[in-house]
Amino acid sequence: MKKIVLLILLFITALGNSQISLSRHDLTPLADGQIVAFSTIAFPAAELDFYVKNNSTTASTNVKIVCTTLVNNDGSGFELCFGPDCISSVSEGSTYPVNQPYVTLGPGQSSGNEGHFLNTLVGSGVYPKDYSFRFYQVGNLSGNTIDITYRFDPSLTSDEINQLETSGVIIKSSLVDSQLELDVLKATSMEIFDLNGKQVLSNKLEYGIHAVDISSFASGVYLVNFVNEKGTTSSKKIIKK
Repeated sequence: MKKIVLLILLFITALGNSQISLSRHDLTPLADGQIVAFSTIAFPAAELDFYVKNNSTTASTNVKIVCTTLVNNDGSGFELCFGPDCISSVSEGSTYPVNQPYVTLGPGQSSGNEGHFLNTLVGSGVYPKDYSFRFYQVGNLSGNTIDITYRFDPSLTSDEINQLETSGVIIKSSLVDSQLELDVLKATSMEIFDLNGKQVLSNKLEYGIHAVDISSFASGVYLVNFVNEKGTTSSKKIIKK
């Protein structure tokens, strides 16, 4: 009886140490909280392909994906492939794969080449269209999770796509008169410093479009720092006219 209990405890301990990571098929890491944006539905340019890796060297882990949030869309025409499933629409609160309880990854193992997200519809109405997902481990209460947001907006420029990936915030223009216009995808803290390192503004920003009043600032160059809820930091310079 003691041996059975010990084996169970060892199994739970090993499972609890399992951590997962996410990367593109070219092995570029995808960080927790990252936003990946696209301005086209062209295949494969708009495809976010991924591997999930079990980083444990001693224990298997069971992985699922849950659609956490859909913004300005109902999930139609969004392709999700993972494990045995490749489905053509998603819904908020649903978990994947649908056709089996989870995808099991052995020690050091990665998921297969099928894993990807792809928006296949331009659609109409309000942009951007955001699709947010969480990768999590089934039965592993101390296992990590990874949140990823796929954004589609046909008006996005290459610079805006890069801003989203690094900070989750788009600065609409770096040349500013009185209003600093921001498109915030993830809740973030913002600080603005002058070139002497003096903080001239601090603000917390939630999801949505923001116009921050900087009309009282003297003309010159300022550094805008962002720190999102995942602790990721980024900076961008702006010029106040």
